[in-house]
Amino acid sequence: MAVHPINISRVSNTLRTSSLLTTLRRSTLTLFQEQNRISTGRQFLAPSEDPGRAARSLRLNEILDQQDQLLTNIRHGANVLDATDQAMAEVSNLVIDSQSIASQHIGALSSPDEREAAAEVVASIREQLIAVGNRTFGGRYLFAGRMTDLQPFIGALGGTAFRGDGGNIFARTDQDELAAINVGGDFIFGALSSQVQGFVDLNPQLTADTRVEDLAGATLRGISLGTFEIVVDGAAAPVTIDLAGADSIGDIVERINLAATNAGATFTAAVSPTGLTITPNGAAITIRDISTGTTARDLGIVTAAPTNVAVNGTDLQPRLTRTTRLADLNGGAGIDVSAGIILTNGGQSAVVDLSTALTVQDVLNAINNAGLYARAEINAAGTGIDVINTVSGTTLTVGENGGTAATALGIRSFELGSTLADLNNGQGVRTMPGVADLTITAKNGASFEVNLDGALTVFDALALINQAAITAGVPIVADLAPTGNGIRLTDSTGGTGDLRVDRANHSFAADDLGLGDAVASGASNTIVGADVNGARANGLITALYDLEVALRNDDSQAITIAAEDLDAQLVDFNRARGIVGARASAMQARLTQTEGAVFATQELLSSVEDLDYTEAVTKFQQAQTALQASLLTGSQILNVSLMDFLS
Repeated sequence: MAVHPINISRVSNTLRTSSLLTTLRRSTLTLFQEQNRISTGRQFLAPSEDPGRAARSLRLNEILDQQDQLLTNIRHGANVLDATDQAMAEVSNLVIDSQSIASQHIGALSSPDEREAAAEVVASIREQLIAVGNRTFGGRYLFAGRMTDLQPFIGALGGTAFRGDGGNIFARTDQDELAAINVGGDFIFGALSSQVQGFVDLNPQLTADTRVEDLAGATLRGISLGTFEIVVDGAAAPVTIDLAGADSIGDIVERINLAATNAGATFTAAVSPTGLTITPNGAAITIRDISTGTTARDLGIVTAAPTNVAVNGTDLQPRLTRTTRLADLNGGAGIDVSAGIILTNGGQSAVVDLSTALTVQDVLNAINNAGLYARAEINAAGTGIDVINTVSGTTLTVGENGGTAATALGIRSFELGSTLADLNNGQGVRTMPGVADLTITAKNGASFEVNLDGALTVFDALALINQAAITAGVPIVADLAPTGNGIRLTDSTGGTGDLRVDRANHSFAADDLGLGDAVASGASNTIVGADVNGARANGLITALYDLEVALRNDDSQAITIAAEDLDAQLVDFNRARGIVGARASAMQARLTQTEGAVFATQELLSSVEDLDYTEAVTKFQQAQTALQASLLTGSQILNVSLMDFLS
């Protein structure tokens, strides 16, 4: 039996040294890490130490940063709303003081001197109110809308002009939530008029350049840009037209024609002044939507049965835009604005030259740059133009300059369709039922009376005046003034006396029609009345102007009207203040909620990042013990002698 030798190997000194050093490095690193954790109070210092916790920490820190920004937004919004509410409280006190003054001077007990002194007080109150309207917060004007770097209220045309806008400033209070943090001076102080409202649908024609977004569509709900089908009799399959991404009517026509060409069909599409025209050019076609789509219906071209004749689509109702050409208005017939218009505001007038205007934008620019603080804009419906008076305490009128531009644009303030009930800033025309309301005396001495019973519009009033003149055999004609505005009376009697309009039966109709005590003397045979349908900014500032003027004029009736207007304006103001209060309350609630969310996120982040000191101290001690043991063991292992090398 063979005996194999046993090789007895030994561990080299180099290997033992290397192993010991590795152990010492590991123990030292662990001790260092635990020491750093204790000193910093954090679970980990590098993501590699704990990738899972590091990922959660990164996400929580991102959330916390977002919440901190939201918290900053909300606090700013809350501060702005608080400042707004404080300013409105001052306004409320000023208006109440004005009401007290008005109440004291209603009736005949106050002397002219007392009312003059009261007018000075009202003027001071108005200036204080305007100062509040120009209040700033954080270097920004509170009541200027979005134009926070522009002083909103300035003196102009004998009144106070508002230069801000009605836009809101929003603060992001949540990832998907924006909250308004301001109110404009137009809303708080009623600083803009109810406007000279466009009374004409300018009816722009449809062109290839008309954008799809500017169409009300056949159903007045816009155009859904999806797909629809045109079925051609005898064809193997319907032709599918995809309009996704189409920008203009021209794009739609191009896609329909391209789809027909690609399918070998003969139908064609074209643009008419109001809508689309689809012509079969051969086999009958049926146009239909696919499934629940509404594209063909929105375009007004759906057919109930196959047809061989052209499909004339429903009117797509193009909206008026700034780039709409004047030549495309009135269904493509265009309008003549070459004569221009006359603007009057605060006793100042300007002729607005429109002779070079080609687009709606040109008209708007000309009016807005006339220097009379008139603001022209396209109405919300996209059908016409409105002209707004931005000055409190004045009246804006729009008249003709010898042509028909104001009427064609639908912005003449006093026109045939103006309702009598809306004249004189809503005061209407005061008539006496059943009897004559005014007496007109011709230059030859002949006279006749006019009963305005049943008249609803300016046209009706003119018709009744002309009929009364014809019945009386007096050659006087009533119409609207060709230049400026107001009712014109033209006398053809050839007399040398005075053409005169007087009240009849204590009726104020002549005054309310702008003809009060009107007289044409000498060679003049024409009376032109005043425009009594101008645009006024019906708000607090205007009410204070009216009260001041009424007190200075010692006019008890006007003082009563101004006092009633102040009462009505205060009701509207308090409603606006309630809106601000509700916004402030909601912002405070959001602030509390967000602060709670931040605290919860901080707690969660703390549980991920912050150190458990009991555990950390234990690990530190374990690491320290391990290091000491390694050092002790190493000293023994490496304590070699000459015999270790010889054996």
